[in-house]
Amino acid sequence: MRDQNIKVSVVVPVYQVPHALLTRCLDSLEAQTLKEIEVLLVFDEPAEEYLPVVDAYRDRLPLQVLQQAHGGVSAARNRGMDHARGAWISFVDSDDWIDSPMLARQLEAAQANQADLVMSELTMDYGAVSQPRSYQPQSQLFEGAEKRRFEQDVLKPQTGAGFVTAKLFRRTLLEERNLRFREELSAAEDAEFMFRVACAAQRIFYLPQAMYHYWFNTGSAVRAYRPDYAQRYICSMEAIRADLEEMGDREYCRDAYDSCVLYHLLLIAVNDSFHPGNGLAGRAQRKAFRDLVHTPLFAQALRHIHYGDFSTTRKVALLCLQARCYFGVSLIAKVRHWQFRKFAGS
Repeated sequence: MRDQNIKVSVVVPVYQVPHALLTRCLDSLEAQTLKEIEVLLVFDEPAEEYLPVVDAYRDRLPLQVLQQAHGGVSAARNRGMDHARGAWISFVDSDDWIDSPMLARQLEAAQANQADLVMSELTMDYGAVSQPRSYQPQSQLFEGAEKRRFEQDVLKPQTGAGFVTAKLFRRTLLEERNLRFREELSAAEDAEFMFRVACAAQRIFYLPQAMYHYWFNTGSAVRAYRPDYAQRYICSMEAIRADLEEMGDREYCRDAYDSCVLYHLLLIAVNDSFHPGNGLAGRAQRKAFRDLVHTPLFAQALRHIHYGDFSTTRKVALLCLQARCYFGVSLIAKVRHWQFRKFAGS
């Protein structure tokens, strides 16, 4: 396919994904009603073991196969963007899949609304259970002053606006504004990238259709404890704060940023501070978490809690933090780990 016929470049980072899931992903790309696409498979590891899967699609999909030493998903996505030839870019993770009309409908919406970015919805798939997300019930074009709300919502993880998947990006916007993933970030890198994109875009269109399927790997929820978990998220929060300071004209995003910081503090509580594998217990565990909470990053955000940005469970956890009831937070974390084990065993 000649370059001028490629409308959408689909970047698919691949790292330690089961062959069956990669096959499902590629099947969904082959089934797209929009045929003027290319698929860039970016292997963030040696590609040899995947060749039987890849070879099956060489005559069925316009493929570019790229390989790099392990550098993380951000580096893989950047590599894919560097080689993209389409006017638009879509990111699909290798263990996810998309409905057949997704790219066609997103492209139609982008062209009809002269948008730089199109957001549609995703469905969280937990084995046999599916849970569609909804940002809002109606379609909307965000531009001018109205775009401020979208920029704020990118910093609120529960809205889904900060995910890089289920979106279509105008390639010229990314290139002209040098919008790339920051490869030093390995957690919440989506939100940091999306915030810069949302601020740079002139027109953003929301399409209220759930056509992207996010595969929730229950095994990953109970993965081995990572001692760098908290630091990885702290680095991303600091990067977003640096973005705000560099822009200088996004004060209206400060409250949303505080909510973003607190959301990730609660993730740290579950997956680091009160993780059963972190080597601490009882008072020592709660003291370490208290010390973390008192660092400037989190202490500042705790002075500006916007409870409407959080689910009921997270509201309870934040109330415990305000009351300095760290035992309550530890109890909520234990319940969450029990849920993880239940999911993994179901």
